[in-house]
Amino acid sequence: MKKVFLILFIFLFSLTSCSKKKEKSEELTPLNAPAKYGETLGRALKKAEGLKEVIYLRNKINTFQIEEGRYPNSLEELVEKGYIDEIPRPPKGMEFVYDPKTGSLEVR
Repeated sequence: MKKVFLILFIFLFSLTSCSKKKEKSEELTPLNAPAKYGETLGRALKKAEGLKEVIYLRNKINTFQIEEGRYPNSLEELVEKGYIDEIPRPPKGMEFVYDPKTGSLEVR
């Protein structure tokens, strides 16, 4: 019985004495793994939702660039020139990031 406790103590001590220390919130343990997985999956799903709007807007940006010979100065210009009725809303807590120099658009 003492051997089991000794082995368990050594095992737990070796886990806590790793050379690379992580913050408590970053440590992955069997107890917090499901929650961390859920957080990661939730962020991925939120970003995937935003990609639908990004693809739609990129298509309109490319159409604008072909017809106007330049990228729009802002997403609002797509509305002003009649390419879209309104700018779609990004997922909650995220935003569209548009670069008028390159025409690139992403959701963050």
